[in-house]
Amino acid sequence: MIKKVFYFFCIFTLAMPSFYNYAKNLENNTLIEFDGSGYRKDIRVYSLAPIDYIKDDPNFMFVSLSDDIKLYDEENKESVFLIPEGKRKNYKKKEYLLTDSYRAKFFSEVGISEDDTVFIYDYDQNYLKSFPINSLKVLAIVNPYKDADDGPFHLSDYMFGFKLDSKGLKDYSYSNLVYIGKENPFVQKPLTPLFWNKIDEKDSPVLDENDDITSLAFDGDLKDLKKVDSYLAQANSFRFFIKNYTIKNESALFHSGEIIARHLIILDSDSNIITNVIDGIMEGDMFYPLNNLNSKDEPIYQWTGKILKNEPPVVFGFKSSSFACTPVFQFMHPLHDYFVPRCDARH
Repeated sequence: MIKKVFYFFCIFTLAMPSFYNYAKNLENNTLIEFDGSGYRKDIRVYSLAPIDYIKDDPNFMFVSLSDDIKLYDEENKESVFLIPEGKRKNYKKKEYLLTDSYRAKFFSEVGISEDDTVFIYDYDQNYLKSFPINSLKVLAIVNPYKDADDGPFHLSDYMFGFKLDSKGLKDYSYSNLVYIGKENPFVQKPLTPLFWNKIDEKDSPVLDENDDITSLAFDGDLKDLKKVDSYLAQANSFRFFIKNYTIKNESALFHSGEIIARHLIILDSDSNIITNVIDGIMEGDMFYPLNNLNSKDEPIYQWTGKILKNEPPVVFGFKSSSFACTPVFQFMHPLHDYFVPRCDARH
């Protein structure tokens, strides 16, 4: 019998969202509940964001570490004062420079030190750049959703992190990952894009009736799903299978023909199933198009390969989300775990 290992694949924020899970059947297979237990909190990787809305300090890159700071106590009172004390409860500026004791407090809260290094890795271009922390400014800046306001601002309106000179980096890309520490954790080997070919349904893996499928974010009723097509990609001795689903009848939430669910199955070189999940879209989500080898001018979304040293290879790039950090990097091994860059997601 084919060996079964079930992976979790989702768009996940550091504050766990509510996922819709169903103990129902899809093509005679039971969908099992996803609980998000595989999130690797020990892997602290961040996103890099361009800042161009601060009037007196335009066009720089910013690494927000706000996700690592608890600004308020259980009674929702300010408990961490990172903005200079004289400005407390009267935050009118969109940017504050944190120095001396405020800089030290920031370092203490996020668990880093002055002799650490900021490593920035672009996995698309396989490019690495590093900056010693002791050369970087620590800022509190108003988040993009508040940039049009004149103030006053609440403490929670600010992002806290490092300012990086745009001139010291190549063109900004969403494929940048940031790590802060003593040593570079990135493998720095080119990833492999997944190029998909449409296949007949009979060429897809056949699941036994006792092969459970991990159910992820799907806000709807499974009986309304309609399978439309199947695809295959091959890379690094693995075979990746996709089944796309639309909704049978157009609704207020979904349009006819819109892909609202995807079933992903990955087989290793011995044809063992190492991934068997179905993922759906919620508000603000969108499935990326599948890479097509014949569309060379289109961006590449799905990738596989090894990103972090001493960790298994990953697969990623299936879904975007307006309200969550992406992409989700799913490790390709039986431990059901993954990591997500911390991006200070706000809406």
